Amino acid sequence: MVHSEPVNLMVSFFLTVGIILPFAYTSYKAKIKNPIASNFQEFTELHHLHPTMIEKWKNHQLAFDADQNKLLYFRQGNYPQQSVINLKEIKNISIQEYTHTSGTGKYKHDVMDYLGVKLQFIDESHPPKMLEIYDGKLFPSISSERSIAKKWLEFLQKQIKMNQPD
Repeated sequence: MVHSEPVNLMVSFFLTVGIILPFAYTSYKAKIKNPIASNFQEFTELHHLHPTMIEKWKNHQLAFDADQNKLLYFRQGNYPQQSVINLKEIKNISIQEYTHTSGTGKYKHDVMDYLGVKLQFIDESHPPKMLEIYDGKLFPSISSERSIAKKWLEFLQKQIKMNQPD
């Protein structure tokens, strides 16, 4: 006589493995395709870049490699993001800022929710890339982020103008 508990355990085990295996495989392939560096130094070494200009604030870093004309964006934390952008592929750069009004009457003021640098590619099929400078959901106070965004906007616009043919 066959006991049903060991059979049920075996069926449950194989069903569980069968369900988990595709997710584990997909996750493994994604890690191989886009390896995530644990720090900025490892990120630059992974992509064989040598930044000549670096800006660091809170858990973000922006850098520029003049030799390869590439912009590096590195964000750590709960929502990490790591990007290497070839500036030869960019046609326009702008600042994106979202605010909401808080308070009433004479105490009314604007509160910044989000500040980022938007990169538009020459290839129209490539969606624009947003590089977060400040997110009000993650950090309650804004310090020097607005000046950082303006500084990089001016610098990157000069770099793009140098890349464009006359």
